[in-house]
Amino acid sequence: MDLTRPCLPPSSNPEEIAGWLRDLELIRQLMQRYACGVDTPDFEIVRSVFHPECRVEGTLEDGALGPYLEGIEEGLHQWDATFHFIGNQYVTIDGDEGQMESWCLGYHMEAKGSPIDDLLLALRYQDDVVRVGSEWRIIRRKTVKQFHRGPFPRPTIGPPTYPRP
Repeated sequence: MDLTRPCLPPSSNPEEIAGWLRDLELIRQLMQRYACGVDTPDFEIVRSVFHPECRVEGTLEDGALGPYLEGIEEGLHQWDATFHFIGNQYVTIDGDEGQMESWCLGYHMEAKGSPIDDLLLALRYQDDVVRVGSEWRIIRRKTVKQFHRGPFPRPTIGPPTYPRP
């Protein structure tokens, strides 16, 4: 993704600009929906943003989408609550393909009385996206850790005593 130049509409035609703006918004919503699904937690929402053939390079594991999401879902149940704030987003669109980089602060909160500190994780999600019908899906994701404060990965101290909903 070339961030030295802005992502511009394909032409000055108003109808093409409207379609481009729609695509831009739908692509940006992928990360908003992902964060909502992770934090609620509702993995039907999380899965809905990915193409079934998506490949992932994560912070702790790489590979196919299914095992990656299973690991995230299992891992999230270790915390009492999470909150993923999506900040800067950069999007490029080229026909039926695009790229998006989203900057995220992920707050991972321990239950009251836990001997483990909370975790703040700053990430950059680098996504390749494709058009599927009238929607967009993430076909490749690379997660880049900027920094963290608190234990990462979280130490295992036995099953949590505070199951998330």
